[in-house]
Amino acid sequence: MSVSVASSLVDLAARFPLETVTLPIGNRAWQITCITDQDALLDGVNEVEHVPYGFLLWESAVALAGWLAERPQQIAGKRVLELGAGVGLAGLMAQQLGAAVWQTDHRADVLLLAQENARQNGVTLPHQFIADWRNWKHTARYDLILGADILYERAMHRHLAPIFHHNLTPGGTLVLSDPSRPQALELIAALENQGWRIDIEMRTITLPLSGRDNKSVDVSILTCQCP
Repeated sequence: MSVSVASSLVDLAARFPLETVTLPIGNRAWQITCITDQDALLDGVNEVEHVPYGFLLWESAVALAGWLAERPQQIAGKRVLELGAGVGLAGLMAQQLGAAVWQTDHRADVLLLAQENARQNGVTLPHQFIADWRNWKHTARYDLILGADILYERAMHRHLAPIFHHNLTPGGTLVLSDPSRPQALELIAALENQGWRIDIEMRTITLPLSGRDNKSVDVSILTCQCP
């Protein structure tokens, strides 16, 4: 672990209760370090926009990683972009399956946590870059774009939609996971009206987090084929 990653994690652990969670996905157990106390995460943050939600482990990320694990031949050799990488689980799964992965988030400290999760799982570190969807400059194209729980805010849809269109290769695939929020389905319906081919699969996920009443969450896997 580099000094910068180590110092960042020490600072993070001093502010929030970090927990390493074991997740059996695919043919292995993943060790994912994350923040498990959402209430502690919200303390001291005055604006929702500034809440570092990327430090949390979301059911949608586990569902998306599971979807990827079931399709190794479809993932190997692909160029993959992970939007809103957070703790990095989906991108790390794609990387392990032989894809070339680029992880992006708007917070550098979140990407450092994703780096630590790559290290402790023995996965080659994906490419990473910091980017804000509202001021997106990235022009490279990818065979597959991934996003776990990134559709929660309607105001962001107008920024995400151009990324889906411009950064996906013709015929490429966009795979999003979401806990079936109405606003997420609205964006998917808009893509379908524009000629995208849509498939929806449901998964029920329960996170193994200590000290919490861990309820099962129904997650939609939204597979969108670019026209």
